[in-house]
Amino acid sequence: MTREIFQKVMPDESIFRFALALASSLAYILSFGSPSVSASSSHPHQDIVASVEGAALRYAADQGFEDIEVRVRPLDPRLRPASCDRALETTRPHAGRALGPVSFGVRCSSPTPWTLYIRAEVTAALRVPVLKESLPRGSILSKQDLEYVTRRVTTRKTDLIGKIEDAVGMELQRPIAAGVPLRHGQVSLPELITRGQQVTLIAGGLGFEVRMQGKALASGAEGDRLRVTNLSSGRRLEGIVLADGTVRVP
Repeated sequence: MTREIFQKVMPDESIFRFALALASSLAYILSFGSPSVSASSSHPHQDIVASVEGAALRYAADQGFEDIEVRVRPLDPRLRPASCDRALETTRPHAGRALGPVSFGVRCSSPTPWTLYIRAEVTAALRVPVLKESLPRGSILSKQDLEYVTRRVTTRKTDLIGKIEDAVGMELQRPIAAGVPLRHGQVSLPELITRGQQVTLIAGGLGFEVRMQGKALASGAEGDRLRVTNLSSGRRLEGIVLADGTVRVP
């Protein structure tokens, strides 16, 4: 019926097809909205990035870091979250490290709720002890081997040795290059006792002390708990390795 009316008014078939196409286009625009309207109602990317930068700066500062730099991974330009009419909320999905690659959640609660997870790279300047010259594994560190420098770091502060005094007397567990911040996992107290070594056992309390000979059943450094055998009685005991290489037993 519609086709017949159009043909009577506009007998030209091409005009009829043009009219149908135009009607279809108008229906699409009314149903889904024009691209310009959709783009104008999306939340600005720079606002989302700024909220992550601020949250990352605060989190790192709360953990004692200074001179902090934050680089937020660019958002996909095709991402169009709905415009938010209130302040964005930021959260840490996984609490823990403040430096290095970190992730933050950005949430809008109104009028159309949405949540995005944004990645950032955070660094901070830290004054730490480093080796003046490269040293091989097994080296025992002295004060003369170390100096303070300021480095940009991406690891947790607790992973790094913060004072020269804490590194002096430690043994390197692997070769370390000059100028590299020292980590706790790279050093350990040197072994004072080796497995099978004959050691002096010390027992006693206030006012008296008994010394006897023993045999180490394992290797140990100062402060380690060590299994030993009393050579006089044959008993196996557990003691604490002292700084002079003796072992205090119960």
